[in-house]
Order: sequence, then C-alpha cells, then structure tokens
Amino acid sequence: MSESTARAEEAATLSLRMNALESLADGIWVSDLAGEILYRNAAAAIMESMYWSRDGHVCTMDDAVFASGVLNRLRANGRESGEYHLSGAIDSENGTRYTVGMQMQVLSGPLGALGLSFHARDVTREWAKEQDLHDRHIELEQVYARVKETQTQLLQSEKMASIGQLAAGVAHEINNPIGYVHSNLSTLQTYAHDLLALLAGYEALRQKLPSECQHLLGPIEEITARADYEYLQQDLPQLIEESREGIERVKKIVMDLRDFSHAGELENEQWAVSDLHRGLQSTLNIVWNELKYKVEVRKEFGDIPAIDCLPSQLNQVFLNLLVNAGHAIEERGVITIATRQIDNEICISIADSGQGIAPENVARIFDPFFTTKAIGKGTGLGLSLSYGIVQKHHGRIEVQSTVGKGTTFRVYLPVRQPSLMTGILATTSNLEG
Repeated sequence: MSESTARAEEAATLSLRMNALESLADGIWVSDLAGEILYRNAAAAIMESMYWSRDGHVCTMDDAVFASGVLNRLRANGRESGEYHLSGAIDSENGTRYTVGMQMQVLSGPLGALGLSFHARDVTREWAKEQDLHDRHIELEQVYARVKETQTQLLQSEKMASIGQLAAGVAHEINNPIGYVHSNLSTLQTYAHDLLALLAGYEALRQKLPSECQHLLGPIEEITARADYEYLQQDLPQLIEESREGIERVKKIVMDLRDFSHAGELENEQWAVSDLHRGLQSTLNIVWNELKYKVEVRKEFGDIPAIDCLPSQLNQVFLNLLVNAGHAIEERGVITIATRQIDNEICISIADSGQGIAPENVARIFDPFFTTKAIGKGTGLGLSLSYGIVQKHHGRIEVQSTVGKGTTFRVYLPVRQPSLMTGILATTSNLEG
C-alpha cells in the first residue's frame, strides 16, 4: 500500500470518527492540561451556550466545569464527576431545563498526561425512561393484583358453588329419612296416647273387681311393678314429644341449609324478591353451633320490605360478618343484629362487643388477603368478597370500631335494583306500545 493511500484511509477513518462524535446527543470536549478547549462537538457547543447550576449557584460552563478548583482536582485524581442543571434562561422556571451527568478524566499516553476529556450526558431522558418503567411496573403490579383478586373471587365462587351443591345434596338426602321418622313419631304419639288410655281403663276396671278376684291380678301387678308403670305413664309422652321437637329442629336446620345454599347455584342464581329476616335467621342457625357457647344474640328486627337481591350471596355476606363477630369475642359477649328501613334503603347492622379493630387496620379490612387473625385462622377473603357482593347489589358497607369495645358493620342495600327497574319499565313500555 502506497503512502498516499494510507494517508487517505487514515483521513477517512478520522472523518468517520469526527462524524460519529458530531452526531452524538452527548456533549464531548477535549482540552489541554491547562483547560484550553481543543475540540467540542455540536451538542457540547449548545450546552456551552446555556446556564449551568449546581447547589443553587447559576453560572456559565467555564465557571462551573473549567474552574481552577475543578481542574486541579481532576489533574490530581485523574478522574472527576458531577451533576449539573442546564437552563436556557437565568430564571430556571423559564426556557429549556434538563440535567447532565459530567464525566471528566485525564487523557494519558506513553509519555504521561496529554490532556483532559469531558463527557456530558443528558440524564433527564434516562430518568424519564426510568420513571416510565417504574410507572409501568406499578401499573403491571396493579393489574396483576386485580387479576389475582378476580381469580381468587372466581375460585371462592366455585368453592362456594361446590359447597352449596354438596349442602343441597346432603340436605335432600337427609330430608327423606327425616320425613318418615317425623311421620312415624306423630303416629307413635297417637298410638302411645291410645295405649295409655287403654291401660288407664284397665286400671279403673281392676280397682272395681271384687276382692275374691284380686288374686287373679298377681301376674299383672308383677309386670306393672317390673315396668314401673307409673313412671312409664309419665315419661313415655315426654320422650315422644322431645323426640318430635328434636326432629323438628333437624328439619329446620335442613331447610336453613337448603335456603342458605340455594341448591349451590351461586353463579347462576337469579335475582329474586327476598325476605332479609329469613336469610339472617337461616344463616344464624347455620353458624349457631360456633356462637352458642360464648355469644348472646340479640335481634332488633324492624319493619322492612322484601328486596331485590341474590339471596344466597347475601347469606354469604351475613355468614362472614357473623363469623367475624364471633371471632372478635374471646370469652363472653353480645352480637346485636338490627334491621331498619331508611328511605329507599335497608340497613342491616351486625354489632359485636369484641376486641375491636385498630384504627390503622380499619381502612384495610376490605383488602384481599388482609387479616388480623393468626396464621391459619383466616384467609383475608371474607370481607373482600362481602364487599364485592354488596357492590354488585348497588349497596355499601360501613364499619365503626373502637378497640376494646367492639365493632359494628352496617350493610346498606336498595329495596329495588336499578337494572331490574329499568327492565320492568322497558317491558311495560313495550306492552303499552
């Protein structure tokens, strides 16, 4: 290769390097050791024309970067860095404003230090990208949380549907034997009454027999003594009556179980006009075994109309609130269930005399998975699901709690559902048309 060709290629390479430096958005300066600028690219020239500030002091680039103190530290340490704010006007509130990170270093060769280089990068754009990534990350976390909440609600709904189907099936199977046992006990009660009446007649006849015939009653008196007839006469009707009462209670529990589960059709349940008092009572019967040993339940039911609702889902809300109220009472306490009508709404209040909720936790109790119970005692989903069910009914839940005194949950539900009223009006309009 000839010398002229080598020089041409070297010149072309140098030109490419210079073009690359000129096309950079970063500012590049090269100076001698004294700080006299030997080269600056286009971005550097624009930055030089702006006002530079650091620690609240506004000045030119010469005063900010090429000051003697900065250059002395650079030459002594071999490397220096700093962050500066650039503005198109002295008043930083006006004009272009951004922040650059300045990297400075000593350029060295085989014979020692040759000069200084300065590299200013606009970090505002990087911050903006980082902030955008951070915002997107938060957004994705929120979406993920909503997806998880929805998934949890679906799983819980499926679980409740399965439990409902199981409960309805068990209730149906139990209902058949209960039916004939109840019927048989009624018949047995009639038979026992007739038999006791017959024996009473025999006893009256025995007492009227002449004395010469009394010796014939010896075997009968022996049987009477052995059977303890007087006690049997008193106890048999009581045993049958207690058995009938027990079967009546079992029948009521089965009916409450069927009402509560609504045949397990939580997802496909249809809106209906329902009596809230019946739902509260049936739900209370379901959880009574958990409450009866430590809770006195007071019912203050007002005069309220039947409302448009999904009965099984509201029963689930009542169940969650009653169970939580029971858990809040450690030894002995009172749960008060009250209902009343306020304009076009029904208010259902469930208050306990338990330990209460700490003020910092009140705002979080409806969050999914949040629970103040010990590990393994609660999933943190009961109140979250209840909140969603009440919202589906266009209602609201309010909570008032005092630590050491108790908690009151108030559920407000409209008497008529707006969507159902719209459908009724549309149907009426079509019929009139």
